[in-house]
Amino acid sequence: MPGPHYAISEAFIVLAAIWSTIFLSRTGHRLAALGCAIFGCAAAIGVYRFGAGEISELAGFHKDFSQIGGSIAMALISAQFLLAEPLVNRTAVGRWAIWAAVIVSAMFACAVPTLTTPLFIIWLSVAIIAAALIPASTIAGRLSLAALVSVFLINLLLIRQSPQLGPDLSWHLFHILVALWLLAIVYIFEYRRSDGEAAIQDDIPAVTKCD
Repeated sequence: MPGPHYAISEAFIVLAAIWSTIFLSRTGHRLAALGCAIFGCAAAIGVYRFGAGEISELAGFHKDFSQIGGSIAMALISAQFLLAEPLVNRTAVGRWAIWAAVIVSAMFACAVPTLTTPLFIIWLSVAIIAAALIPASTIAGRLSLAALVSVFLINLLLIRQSPQLGPDLSWHLFHILVALWLLAIVYIFEYRRSDGEAAIQDDIPAVTKCD
């Protein structure tokens, strides 16, 4: 049975989620901020569950919240990526389509819990593609942004419940990588915001002094 030490890596997610939520909220990325907050809430349940010794009592609630909440959180973060794309955000139809997709996805996640994993993977894939479309000076730059988002997919497939690593190490490593992923999301949105501001500055004609 998992021991109290399982709460340690969960706490890393809580701290990363708090910082990410505050930063993204202040920069106007409120959907992504809400998604990070949900990840943080799921981890906070884990901290209490293992720290307070209610490992068996809260197992079901922790699992359900993590799966359903994680699916909704990923949808929100992916939606923020999509809304940052000019082709999507240019029209009201595009914006409403994204909102509708998130709402429908959340309803399915709550009504049919078995769909949470497929929905999570779908939204994560959308986020990876959207990150690859973020303007960058080189193709390698775009791929690096997509790779940062892909860390979660690699984490799910290779680290979580890995028989080679064992339950304890895979648990802690999985949650540490989730915490780092949340920080990477902040970096990606900040990169896009800074790059956009730089592009605007480049479009402003230089003012020369006339004698």
